[in-house]
Amino acid sequence: MGQGVGVQVYFLTLPHPDKMSNHPATAIRYLRFRLRARSEYDLHSPFVFGFWSQVLTDNAFYEEYGIIEKLRAKLLKDRSLIHVTDLGAGAGDGVSRQKIALVRKIIKNSSVTPSWGRLLFRMARYFRPAVMVELGTSLGMSTAYLAIGNPLGKVTSIEGCPETAAIAKRNFGILGLDNIQQETAPFEEILPGLLEKLGKVDLFFIDGNHRKEPSLQYFHQCLQHIRDDSVVILDDIHWSVEMEEAWKAIQEHPSVTLTIDLFRMGLVFFKEGLSREDFVLHF
Repeated sequence: MGQGVGVQVYFLTLPHPDKMSNHPATAIRYLRFRLRARSEYDLHSPFVFGFWSQVLTDNAFYEEYGIIEKLRAKLLKDRSLIHVTDLGAGAGDGVSRQKIALVRKIIKNSSVTPSWGRLLFRMARYFRPAVMVELGTSLGMSTAYLAIGNPLGKVTSIEGCPETAAIAKRNFGILGLDNIQQETAPFEEILPGLLEKLGKVDLFFIDGNHRKEPSLQYFHQCLQHIRDDSVVILDDIHWSVEMEEAWKAIQEHPSVTLTIDLFRMGLVFFKEGLSREDFVLHF
């Protein structure tokens, strides 16, 4: 027999489908992301290496995880029906839509997964943001991770759907979180006044209305209220072509000094002294 030829086989594992587009183009976007992603050996930036080693790859199990996941397990069994008002990308043309949904389906399909929620927790724990703003409370899972990650900070979370906001409020009570302020209104109506009232924001989490123009509008509004150490987190930056366009526009903004693309989430930093660079990292 002739000498065998070695063949390497690569298996592409797609990210969890929660809140991601089901279109085949998502697989293509993810493959493109994987081909560009760097390893820890490419992280010449001390700031990014610190984030990688102390936050991104921190595999410790914090007891706070169990507290939130116990609530998640309970919600996954909740067959209550609620009226959901969709004001974001799910509404298609931007006009609000009403639908009836099971609580268990919302927590399964629309809420942040444990792995990404834990990352939010670790970011809040690492950066210690005193003032946090979240666009898109839903049932409050991501809000809870941020709030419990830094109990000394305060999270102001905005939700456009009254019934999901009401359940989120109940969940915060169950978790005993008293550092969360809820606002129930369309983002456009309340965000400008809220930011003026807060003054400066240390962490800004954009997780709602996954379309290009609204996302850029929220980003530009928050720019007037950031500090040197602030971080902006955008969810679903590869949700669609227009969300990728929004992400690219944000990366190119002159106020931005460094970005980190984790595929689902994009992190934006403004810290002076950082080398201007865009990182693509596995998570």
